[in-house]
Amino acid sequence: MTTAQTRALVDIPAELLPLIPLPRLEVLPDARARGAECVWGAEPLSTATAIDLGERATDGGHWFPRACRPCARRAVLAARDDHRGRCEQCTDDATFCQTRRALQALALELRP
Repeated sequence: MTTAQTRALVDIPAELLPLIPLPRLEVLPDARARGAECVWGAEPLSTATAIDLGERATDGGHWFPRACRPCARRAVLAARDDHRGRCEQCTDDATFCQTRRALQALALELRP
């Protein structure tokens, strides 16, 4: 059993999910779109290793993207860094921004 399989799964808070950018569904291969592979890196996923990225609405319905831990962490760090440039509180003092702190805590939780 690998370390990834023995680590507890991470629940991403619903309020953070919209901040994590995803690839466009229409350009994804079927295995990534249906959650069998990481939405970013194409690593095979199982219920023991997948990080749920929440239900996402599309024009034709809904999809349920999933990711491997390393790719999810990279995406959360990117969301944290992107947020910093869009948030007035982060410009003044990032230590007081609840969203940035939540993204940072999530990135720490997703460490290998």
